[in-house]
Amino acid sequence: MSSFNGFDTVPAAASGKAEPFQLHVPDSEVADFKDLLRLSRIGPETWENSVSTREGGKYFGVTRDWLSSAKTTWLTDFDWRKHESRINSFPNFKIQIEDGEPQQPLSIHFAALFSKKKDAVPVLFMHGWPGCHLEFLPMLDLLRTKYTAETLPFHAVVPSLPGYGLSSGPPLDRDFACADAARVLNKLMVELGFGAGYIAQGGDLGSFLARQLSSTYDECKAYHVNLLRAGPEVDQSNTEGLDEEDLLHLKKAKTWWEMGLGYAIEHSTRPATIGLVLSSNPLALLAWIGEKYLEWSDTDIELEQILELTSYYWFTSSLPRCIWPYRDLFSARYQKSGWPKTDKPLGYSAFCDLAVLPKGWQKHFPNMKFRRDHDKGGHFAALEQPELFLEDVEEFVLNVVGPLP
Repeated sequence: MSSFNGFDTVPAAASGKAEPFQLHVPDSEVADFKDLLRLSRIGPETWENSVSTREGGKYFGVTRDWLSSAKTTWLTDFDWRKHESRINSFPNFKIQIEDGEPQQPLSIHFAALFSKKKDAVPVLFMHGWPGCHLEFLPMLDLLRTKYTAETLPFHAVVPSLPGYGLSSGPPLDRDFACADAARVLNKLMVELGFGAGYIAQGGDLGSFLARQLSSTYDECKAYHVNLLRAGPEVDQSNTEGLDEEDLLHLKKAKTWWEMGLGYAIEHSTRPATIGLVLSSNPLALLAWIGEKYLEWSDTDIELEQILELTSYYWFTSSLPRCIWPYRDLFSARYQKSGWPKTDKPLGYSAFCDLAVLPKGWQKHFPNMKFRRDHDKGGHFAALEQPELFLEDVEEFVLNVVGPLP
C-alpha cells in the first residue's frame, strides 16, 4: 500500500521510466556543512551593511545583524532532517531524459501529484532563481488535502529545472539556454504520458520557459504565469493610456532595474566566478540568496523557510550549476528580438512583484484570457500566497482553458 494515497501512481500512458526517489543527505555532509558554517567569518560592520531602510534607495543588501542572527539560528535551531522529511512526504521521482548524446541523458527530478481522473489536465509548474521545487510544496499540500487521487482535477508536475536541485545538468560539453531547457521539459511531459497536451505554469525563469514551451511545442496548449514582462517591441517610455496604478508599477520596476540588477549582471557575465564563490561557503550562499527572499517578497518570509531553501541549494550543489539562464536572458537575442511569440491562451496572476505588466499594455497580449491582480504576495507567489496562487491556476486551467483533447 502506497504511503501517498495513490498520488504517486504514474499514468499508464507514460513511456519513460519514472523512478521513485527519496532525499537523504549523508550525515557526514550535514556535519561538514555545520563545521563550515561554524568557521565562517562575518565581515566587519560598515555603513552599507548597517543600513536597513529601503527608502530613498538606501538599501545595499542584507545587514550584518541579520546575517549574524541567521547564522546563529542556522547552527543552533535549524533541523535539516525535519525539512528533509517534509520534502519526502510528497511523491518524488527521477527520470532519464535523452538530450543530445544518448550516452549522456539528463537526470530530471520532479515532485508530482498524479490524478486517476480520466480527464485530469496535466500542469507543469516551473520555478525560477533563487527558487526550487520547494516553492510549490505548500500548493501541493493544499491539493492533497482538498482532493483525493480519484478527484484531483489535474496532474501537478513540479520539476527541478536542469541544473537546479536534484536534477542534473547542464551539460559540460556545450552551452545551454532556455530553449534547451524547454526542450528537456517538453520531453519530460511527453514521457510521462502527456503528449496529447498539457499546460505550462511559471514564475521568474519559469515564466520565460512557459512562454518558450507555448511558442515551440504543440503539446503545450496554454500557459499561466505570475511574471509577465513586455518585450522590446513595446515602447516602455510611452505612458499614454496608463493609469496611476500602472505608473506606480513602472516606477517600482524602474527602481529595481536601476538598483537591484547587480546580481543578474554578475550571473550573466561572470557565472564561473560567482558560482565557485557561492559554492565554497554556506554563509556566503545565505547572504546571496537570503537577500532576494527578503527583498522580493511582499511580506517577510520566515527565517526558517529561507534557511530551508538555502540548505537545499547547498546540499544539492545547485550553485554554480543553476545560473546558466542569465547569460541567455541578457543576451542580444532576447533584448533586441523580443520574447518568443505565441497565440495560445495566456493566464496572468499579477502579484506585488518587482515588475507588474501595466493594464494599459495588455493590448500587446491579445491571447490573454485571464488576468487577476492581487494586493498581497510578491515574487515568490506560490510560496507566499499558496491559496491565492492555487485559486488562480485552478480557474485558468479548469474554467478558462477547460478539458484538453
